[in-house]
Amino acid sequence: MEKHIYHGQIGDFERAPKALLDRLAKHEPAKIVDSMGGHGALHYEIKPLENSMKFVGTALTVLAKPGDALYVQKAIDLTQPGDVIVIAASGLKDICVIGERLGYFFRRKGAVGIVVDGAVRDTEGMIADAPPTFARGSCLRILGSTGPGAINVPVTCGGQSVSPGDILVGDRDGVVVVPLADAERVADLADAHLEGELARLADVEGGKSVTETFGLQPKLDIWT
Repeated sequence: MEKHIYHGQIGDFERAPKALLDRLAKHEPAKIVDSMGGHGALHYEIKPLENSMKFVGTALTVLAKPGDALYVQKAIDLTQPGDVIVIAASGLKDICVIGERLGYFFRRKGAVGIVVDGAVRDTEGMIADAPPTFARGSCLRILGSTGPGAINVPVTCGGQSVSPGDILVGDRDGVVVVPLADAERVADLADAHLEGELARLADVEGGKSVTETFGLQPKLDIWT
């Protein structure tokens, strides 16, 4: 790959307005995935270091060579409050790209989440001092900080395309990415999805059967 491309770096990008982030924060990632027709979910192995961790924020992307922290370190200086640091590290679980010190520095800059398509280390310190961190796993090895890499370029993380400024939402089930250009529509769909769920809940609690509430009989009749 050409050096000047792989070392690409964009210092700033469009970030979602707080009102839009607040709308999506009302919904669990699983419900947002439902609203997106099953799309947007990062690989199921990318999970929080601690089950209680969750976040919603704007993607700041880092393309990192597995085991190398150079561009992860540089990304700290570009981080703004509300950012989710998305580190694409090829999904390797036997070599890491971030530990507790860098995690702490990201927290100091206001990052609200870290997502690593790869491994982390110093998990106790990450849990205590870093933003909520999601990764494929943890390990001991890291190679150093020599590059190459890139910051704020489109990356593939957990099998999904993530661009700078996209919105990510995470909880113990996993992480979903919502393209910024489509986020208002997805928020509308998630609101409608929640409204429908609450209406069905009210129907069942009001005495309707689940079969009637969910319209199951025509589907069941196919198999009887």
